[in-house]
Amino acid sequence: MAERVDRKRFNSNQEFFDTLAALIASLRETGQSVAAIELEGGYRCLNGLTDGWALLLESIEKVHADHSNELSRDQRDILNNLGSAARSLVYRR
Repeated sequence: MAERVDRKRFNSNQEFFDTLAALIASLRETGQSVAAIELEGGYRCLNGLTDGWALLLESIEKVHADHSNELSRDQRDILNNLGSAARSLVYRR
């Protein structure tokens, strides 16, 4: 049976952005520059509208699909939490 992971709730957009920036820095430090660049690209798309969040979500999902095997468990957990939060904003769940 798979272990249930509780999703982190971000208390503010700033907390979300700080977590995203810390993940990008962590990816760079561990040699995952392609994943870091992908997330930075999505981050730059944020424009305060849902379409910007959707583009960031696409970047998060791409990093997950293409690089999750290369990431540490902590990095994957953070990426999943960011993806869950972004998905909630895009789909209003």
